[in-house]
Amino acid sequence: MGSNDYAIEQKPLSELIAEQLRARIWDKDMAFGERLLETDLAEEYDVSRSTIREALKILEAEELVVSQARKGTYVADFTGEDFNEMIELRTLLETTAFKKALPKLDKEHMAALEKIINEMKQKAAEKDWHALFDLDTAFHSYIVHLCGNSRIVKIYQSLQVQIRTFLMHLDKYYSSHQSFYEEHKDLYEAIATKDEKKVQEKVRTHIEYVEENLLDGNYN
Repeated sequence: MGSNDYAIEQKPLSELIAEQLRARIWDKDMAFGERLLETDLAEEYDVSRSTIREALKILEAEELVVSQARKGTYVADFTGEDFNEMIELRTLLETTAFKKALPKLDKEHMAALEKIINEMKQKAAEKDWHALFDLDTAFHSYIVHLCGNSRIVKIYQSLQVQIRTFLMHLDKYYSSHQSFYEEHKDLYEAIATKDEKKVQEKVRTHIEYVEENLLDGNYN
């Protein structure tokens, strides 16, 4: 590894802490609406308050935390309307992106997707929701990046953190880790057919599956 490679791999401390805080929110170690105190976090991570402030600004740009004048910084509190908008936007973006990506999917791409599905099977057996949601994000993102529309890709990338935050609530609406894996296996098999209508319908039902349960059961 050259010195330049080493330099590229280095991340500012604020980014590393932002990653840890993001993971804690996704693991539900930090609750929606919870206040985040710079002083406490600086002491916990043994860094300066300015470093914590920079980390929180990264999360604020991702809309994972919100800052309120004279009130402080809080983990974002997502509403039913937020989730409804996310489902609608994901459906619009992904049905289009998957359709455009289909002709470009070759054996190498399908092998990469199959590898993700196999990893999902393993994590389902281990009952690891966090890993399953990370793999879900990787699966969908992989296909979107092959769609050939740079603007769709850019919009999707900007939504990645919010999509992953949305996913952390889905554990309540699948009967088991196995059913979550099987849902993705079915999606993979639909993609393998290269049948455009079948894939678009599967993507739509895959994303919207949780809408009724999520909104009717928890946010209405």
